[in-house]
Amino acid sequence: MSQPGWYSDPLGSGRLRWWDGQRWTEHVHPPEERPAQQSPQAQQAHQAQQAQQPQQPQQGDADAVVADVRGYRLHADQRGIAYGAISMIWAVVEWVAYWPTGQGQWVFQVGREPFHGGARVEVVCDQEDLWSQLVELCRSQVEPRLVAELAGRVRAGEQIDVGAGLAVHPDGLSGGQVSLSWAEVGGASIRDGRVWLHRAESETPVLYVPQQNPNAVIIPALLSELKR
Repeated sequence: MSQPGWYSDPLGSGRLRWWDGQRWTEHVHPPEERPAQQSPQAQQAHQAQQAQQPQQPQQGDADAVVADVRGYRLHADQRGIAYGAISMIWAVVEWVAYWPTGQGQWVFQVGREPFHGGARVEVVCDQEDLWSQLVELCRSQVEPRLVAELAGRVRAGEQIDVGAGLAVHPDGLSGGQVSLSWAEVGGASIRDGRVWLHRAESETPVLYVPQQNPNAVIIPALLSELKR
């Protein structure tokens, strides 16, 4: 194989990998969207030009969100999400995270364990409406499954970590210096970039988890499910 081009990844990723004529490079691409046979450098030059244009979200059909975000193509629908060269179906997502940065940007992430080093898709949006569409897809296609799976593990007697620091177990939950039985747990709410937990019959928070932590955003739904 001497001709440079996109070929099936010999590392078994299921994607296409760029062969530069002498070696395999780090550049990969989803197989269902075979790119033109041009070098990644040429593609990056084109993407840099596209990055100067504003994001234009479009609804290709009732369940799809399509946009150019920072020079990369974004496509998300009821099956999964693809952004640039990375794609993931919702059915394999193991953690979610989304939050406003407070600086005119909104971050959306989904991925697989481990959180550090596992596969992920990350989109940094300059438009809140586009970010909100991704969040709504995530809430409908991913979060109910994650909540059900995590609640099932707790009910089976397991202690799980949610939000990188909140321990949830059959007897209650704990984080930092706070430990609550299920009778003491009031619930949780999301505001100001944090997930706040409070005691029963009280709106005063007793601890919080940063909203950007993995699966922090599903804590309110998870606690509601476990307190049923």
